[in-house]
Amino acid sequence: MQNLIIEPTKMTFGISFSAEKGNMVISGTSYPDNAIEFFRPILDWVKEFTETRNEPVILQFRVNYYNTSSSKYIFKMLEMFENYHAKGNNVEIVWHYYEGEEEMLETWKELINELDLPYKIEMN
Repeated sequence: MQNLIIEPTKMTFGISFSAEKGNMVISGTSYPDNAIEFFRPILDWVKEFTETRNEPVILQFRVNYYNTSSSKYIFKMLEMFENYHAKGNNVEIVWHYYEGEEEMLETWKELINELDLPYKIEMN
């Protein structure tokens, strides 16, 4: 399985997912014109990973902003990791919180608390 690397743009996240190490980072902002077009390869990659692997996963969010349409696809991705975790695989989610971004933190908590996934918040 290949790693997934997507360079960030002004409107889309940077993605760095390592299949071998299970280290995954989502960074930047996301308000793409066509969210499904941007997120489809990410969701396809996560689906393949969660269906064929059993490595521990550390998924880090170093996010400044995401819009509502991005939130929908982030949630779909997290649901796949929730199912992966339910099969007995170790999954750790880390939200990197930046001072002054309380609204983004609250938005994140609303999203993640709908799932049964271990997570932690780290102040940067």
